[in-house]
Parts: sequence; C-alpha cells; structure tokens
Amino acid sequence: MRYPILFFLLLLVLSAAALWLLFDRDMRELKARLHGRSQIVETSIGPVEYGIAGDGHAVLAIHGSGGGFDQGLEFIGPLAEYGFRLIAPSRFGYLRTPAPERFTLESQADAYADLLERLGVEKVVVLGGSAGALSAMQFAIRHPQRCEALVLLVPASYAPDRRPNESAAKSRFAETVMMTALRSDFLFWSAIRV
Repeated sequence: MRYPILFFLLLLVLSAAALWLLFDRDMRELKARLHGRSQIVETSIGPVEYGIAGDGHAVLAIHGSGGGFDQGLEFIGPLAEYGFRLIAPSRFGYLRTPAPERFTLESQADAYADLLERLGVEKVVVLGGSAGALSAMQFAIRHPQRCEALVLLVPASYAPDRRPNESAAKSRFAETVMMTALRSDFLFWSAIRV
C-alpha cells in the first residue's frame, strides 16, 4: 500500500516540475518577443509602459486582463497600416507599469492623459477592451477635451444596480482572490496551454 502512494506522490511532483519548466520557458520566450517593443514614460502618477505602432490619427488602445501594451496593439494592430497611430499603454500592475499603492480608475485615466501630454498628442479615439473599458470610460468622463470617440469592446462594467465600490466592500476576500487570479501569469498560461 505504501509504494502506490509514494509512486503517486513522485508522479505528482514530477508533473508539477515539468509544468513549471514549460511555463518558465514560455515566459522567457514571451519576454524576449516583447523586449524592445515598448518604452516607459514617467507620469505624475508613476511610470507607464506603452507601445506605439503606425502613423496618423491617434487611437489609445486600452487592454483588458491578461495582457499589457502588447494586447492593446494586438486588438487593433491592423489599423496601423491604414493611417492610424496606435498608442497602447500597459495598465497599472501589468507588465512594466507598476501598480501604485493606492490607485483608482480615475487615477488610471489621469495617467493616460499625462502619457498623451508627454507624447504631444492632443486628441485620441479611445478603445477599451474588456477590463480596460472601465478606465477608458473614466478617461472619456475626466478628459472629454482629449477624447474624440469612445469605443468599448466586450466591456467589463459594474452591475447597474450597484455603485463601483459597493460590491467590493461586501467581500474583500472575494476581491482579493479575484485580483490575485487576474494578476497570475501562471493561471492565465495554464488556462490556455493545459
């Protein structure tokens, strides 16, 4: 009876090690592909990583969960060939944009405005995908003079009968678990690869 249990435990450990090695290899390959495709600018709220593609009419592409500037560029990359300048920041906590200790959707929107100011861009069409829609909406509300249009792709939003902070206040534990999962490269990788 003891040997089957030991065999099972050994198999479990070896499987976990193999999975981790595959994850590590994929992450190294991804980082190598992303290297050199972005810059970092210092804003009043902190550093913001961004990527740019194309020339012409400016589009601010705000990514959802599970990506960064690269996801923003992937959303609308083909537009770069049709006379658009794509500006894709990494949201707070993604890739090389650190999460400030205390941040809000409003401060994220202000960081976008500061990024545009530093790039010398006056107005943009704002595209927010999934979880990026929340800060895209705040950008349009807080900086209407910079927003020519707002486009939301599969927008994440709050339930209409709740205020934004109301649902989070009800369950800090659930919020912590959800945010930890959303920030986990390993969980996203596992969902796609395994």
